[in-house]
Amino acid sequence: MTKQKRIIIWSVLAGLVVILVVLIGFNLTSSKDTQKPIPTTSPTATRLLPSGFEPQSASFVSAKMGFVLGIANCASRPCLAIQRTQDGGKTWSSIPSPNISLTQGKYSETPVTGVSRIRFVNGMDGYLYGPDLYATHDGGATWQKLTLQGIPNPYVVTSLETNSSNTYLIAGTPNVMPSPDYLFISKATSGAFTQSKFIFPTGTPTQITVNAYGAVIAADNHGATLRPSNPNGDLFYQATGTTSWTQIKAKCPSGFPFNPLVALAAPISGLNTPQLVLGCGGGVAAGSQEKTVVKSADLTTSTTTRTQPPLSGDLEAIASPDGQTIAVGASSGATFIYVSTDGGASWQTAISDATLGGSFVHDLEFINATQGFAVIGNATTAGTRTSIFLMTHNRGLSWQEITF
Repeated sequence: MTKQKRIIIWSVLAGLVVILVVLIGFNLTSSKDTQKPIPTTSPTATRLLPSGFEPQSASFVSAKMGFVLGIANCASRPCLAIQRTQDGGKTWSSIPSPNISLTQGKYSETPVTGVSRIRFVNGMDGYLYGPDLYATHDGGATWQKLTLQGIPNPYVVTSLETNSSNTYLIAGTPNVMPSPDYLFISKATSGAFTQSKFIFPTGTPTQITVNAYGAVIAADNHGATLRPSNPNGDLFYQATGTTSWTQIKAKCPSGFPFNPLVALAAPISGLNTPQLVLGCGGGVAAGSQEKTVVKSADLTTSTTTRTQPPLSGDLEAIASPDGQTIAVGASSGATFIYVSTDGGASWQTAISDATLGGSFVHDLEFINATQGFAVIGNATTAGTRTSIFLMTHNRGLSWQEITF
C-alpha cells in the first residue's frame, strides 16, 4: 500500500472517530439534561417579592420552611401578600394569595371581612383567618373560602391553631357581649370543620394552644358574666389522637385576676403529656405589669419559676419549646421580649425597642429548641416600618429582623 493511500485511510478513520466522539458527547449531554429539575409554575418556583412588603403574621412547619402574611404595594392599592422561605429565612419568594384585604383591630366585635393571621400544617395545607376563613391544599396556588355550619350569622373566626393531627378554631358572634364562642375541629389537612359538642363548664372557648402532643383550650367566662363562681375560666386538654377533654388542675397563683397565656412544651423524660407553661398577668400600672410564670410537667401540679420576668410592659405572649427556654413578650411605651434559658431561674431582656412606639408582640413561637420567630406590630401601610418580623437561632437570646 502506498504512503498516499495510507494517509487517506487514516484521515477517513480519524474523521469517523471525531464524528463518533461528537455523537457520544451529544448523547451524554442530552442524558444529563433530562435529569435536571423541571421548571414549574407551582408555588415552588421562585417569584419576585412585591415591593413594600410589611409582615403581619407568621407560621413555620419546619426549621427550613415558613410563611409570612402581610401587605405589599400593588398597582392600585396595598394588597394581601404571602412570602415563603425554604431555607430557614435566608431567602424568600412570593406565593399567591386570595384577593381580599388584610384586617386589624377587634374583628371579634365588628363584622368586617378579610384575614389577619396565617397558619400552615405542612408545605401544602394551610389556613388564613381572622375574621374570614380560607384554606389551601396546594401550597398556596389556590385558596378557598370556608363556611362554618351550625352557628348564627354573622360570625368571625377569632383563633385557629393546627398540628399534625387536628386543626382547632374558635368562632364568635360580633356585636354580642358576651359573645357566644364555638369550637370547631377538623383533621389537620382536610378543612372539613365540625362543631365540637363538648360543653366547657367554666365558660366558652376563647384561646387555643397546640403542639404535637395535644391541644389546650382556655374557656373564658367573659369577666364572670357567664360563671360568677369562677371569674377567670379554666383550661382543658385534649391529647393528640383522642377526642376527650380533661380539665387542667395547674393554675396561676391566687391573686392574679387575668386569664393566663398558655405555652405547650415537649414532655419531660418519662411522661407523655406536654409541659404546661403559663404566663400569669397581675395588675397593670404605669406601663408595667407583674408577670408570674408557672410550669407544670403533668398538667396537675403547679410550680412557680424561681424568678419572674421584669415588670416593664404588659404581658402579651409566651412560648417555650422544652420548659427550659421560655420567651415572654410585653409592651407599653416600648416592646420587650424577655428570655430565660434555665427554666425561669433567671431572665434576660433580649429585646427592648421603642422604635415602633411600643407595638405589641404576637405569633411568638419556637420551631425547635433553638430556633424561633415573632411579629411585632401591625402591617398598616405598605412600604413603612409599622411591623417587623424577627427570628432567633440561639434560644431567644438574640433576635434578627428579617427584611423582605
